[in-house]
Amino acid sequence: MDIEALLSSMHEALTACAHPRFFESERGFQGQLLVELTGRIHLPDQAIIEQEYQKRLDAHGLTIRPDIVIHEPYDSARHASRATGNIAVVELKLRASAQQAAADFQSLAAMLRMLRYPVGIFVNIGSAETHVELVPQEARGRIVSFAVSLAEGKPRVVEERT
Repeated sequence: MDIEALLSSMHEALTACAHPRFFESERGFQGQLLVELTGRIHLPDQAIIEQEYQKRLDAHGLTIRPDIVIHEPYDSARHASRATGNIAVVELKLRASAQQAAADFQSLAAMLRMLRYPVGIFVNIGSAETHVELVPQEARGRIVSFAVSLAEGKPRVVEERT
């Protein structure tokens, strides 16, 4: 999948999450973001957008619950491993502090490394701060950080890369 097209769709979807209610909780924002992404991302055959998919130590090599994964669900008849068919992993945080963002960047880096996602996406909801400077060295160039906030009643999206 074209990662730049995916990131462009993510930017558009974040801009479309305009109701003030969505900026009150991470879960509320996540639900609307899933709606907006579904209408914008053109996925390869068999790929889906899935929320809060628990990674299990025995199957995945780590126990992280990412907020959103974009992937082809594992099928032993089609995939060589669980790292095959992964497209993007997304972590959301409501008004993330530097410490919270750093922890999410560590989780993203682990999923990029262990499950070979091509890109990790961090979204700081209700803030203008992306905290991109906290992306671990090992994941630089592979994590894109967004901040989305309301300014004069309209979503303002900041995108930064390492």
